[in-house]
Amino acid sequence: MQPAGRGRPHRIAWLEPGRLPHGSGDLNIYSGILFPRAGPKMAALLRSLGYEVEVISGENAVIDVDEIARDFDTACISVLSNTAAHGLVLARWLHRRGLHVILGGYQFAHTELTPDSLAPTEEALDFAPYVVRGEGYVSLPQLLAALAGERPLSDVGGLSYRDARGVSVHNPPGPLATRDEINALPLQDWSTVRGRETMRVVAVHGMQGCPRECSWCAVWTRDGRQNRNTDAGRLVDELEASLPHGPFQHVFFSADNFPVLHTWATAVCEEIVRRGIDIGWTCQGEVGATQRGELLDLMCRAGCERWCLGLESINPASLQGSRKRQSRETMEQAVRELRRRGVCIHGMFIVGLPHDTPESVRETLAWAQRMGLETVQFLCLIDLPGSSDYERRNLAQVSFRPFEGALAPLNWMFVNGHYARLGNETMSCADVHDAVAEAMLRFYALPRAIGPLLGVNWAHYRTCRAHGRGKWASLRAARINSLFTGILRLRGWLNVRRWLRLPANQAYRALLSAAPEQAEALRERLLAQVPLAWVATLHEVHRERLARRERLGQEACSA
Repeated sequence: MQPAGRGRPHRIAWLEPGRLPHGSGDLNIYSGILFPRAGPKMAALLRSLGYEVEVISGENAVIDVDEIARDFDTACISVLSNTAAHGLVLARWLHRRGLHVILGGYQFAHTELTPDSLAPTEEALDFAPYVVRGEGYVSLPQLLAALAGERPLSDVGGLSYRDARGVSVHNPPGPLATRDEINALPLQDWSTVRGRETMRVVAVHGMQGCPRECSWCAVWTRDGRQNRNTDAGRLVDELEASLPHGPFQHVFFSADNFPVLHTWATAVCEEIVRRGIDIGWTCQGEVGATQRGELLDLMCRAGCERWCLGLESINPASLQGSRKRQSRETMEQAVRELRRRGVCIHGMFIVGLPHDTPESVRETLAWAQRMGLETVQFLCLIDLPGSSDYERRNLAQVSFRPFEGALAPLNWMFVNGHYARLGNETMSCADVHDAVAEAMLRFYALPRAIGPLLGVNWAHYRTCRAHGRGKWASLRAARINSLFTGILRLRGWLNVRRWLRLPANQAYRALLSAAPEQAEALRERLLAQVPLAWVATLHEVHRERLARRERLGQEACSA
């Protein structure tokens, strides 16, 4: 795919926008520690095919539309639901400047072809000519070949586009890549990431899907429930290849449930130990995996320092209603097993699950404090496209969406767990929102940061000694471990209160229970958070959408 007259390889900008433009001061639970998701892996694949690629994450670098239009030929924009509005606007601007623009990412990654599941894709086609649904390992190279005239668009699995008349075409989903195909992919390439010199955390993934089937989760419906994991040696190759490309001090295994396939997790940890890779890491994991003591010990030897533990709620009815395979007893046992080994726990909770009440949320918070969790996130249940609940509970129609018409794409900005969009049989959206705010405020009280700031994680010290470290090295590691917890709690205390004071967030909360005569003024306050250029673009696209629908309607009547 060689552009005529330029005398250089085809250049691709892989863009992963933030929820708002870089430098806007947007606050979320991961502010300051986010990193590119698919970019390094997809950049490596595309480079192996002869393209030049640069990855630009809106969390750590400015996405300059004029620069990208000048220096690149194609823009691949990968979005989450909460970054979709930004991605749509960028797609529009870049397409208008003459670039090939392709949208993809988790927002469109589900494979269902129902109207509700396809609605985000239909919306995106108003802003960009091509949307890749599902995995991009096969379909994206196929699409690039099609754009070079080497194959028809109809051959590209999971591609959505509009024909010459403006009618949407949704190709059938392509098959998921096999495990052998996954392992044949090039190692992810962090040298392509702009701004990596400021990053301290590097991510490796290695896991496709999850064998569980939580009702609110879109991972297993999108990526399947089978073992398509990267082979252990190959994954550790990827880790070793990534570390030299930045001042990385910590690793995040971004697999959604790292230890659930315990044979694979064991092989990964054994390979890290065998190669002597000495760097701390965090994983995401389920409660049930902590019942394997040998695996936990091995993970600690391999450098595991923190677990993001999927706890969700201590309410048995809520757990059962969302198909979680755990109980309060197994959760408590999991916390004890991890804490006994000095592993810090980031407890992940969801508010608004079936059968949740304000009282059950307060009980869950008290439990988290009593169990000594180092950090937590209490997030609102949200309507994730592609999840089982999204289809089964008709969430696209029942979720709270403050904007309509031209501004409707802005509603995706609030799909990040910080904003209540769904109530349940006993809690309104306002109740859910307030329960989350109360839980975060109470957990991240200032006095709760003092102890870790001054203390030592003695369980971590004992684990370090058991693994052969000297006394002073173990003491230093245990002190740093505790200090880091204190810093995270201090950061939580600051950011939760800053977030609650932001005018736009106050306006959103007020909208949840506003009388009709107050709603319009509150929407204007909420809209003040959005760049004016976005609003102008959304109105322009809406006018074109209405004109296209009118034309297609007239053509249908004439036929």
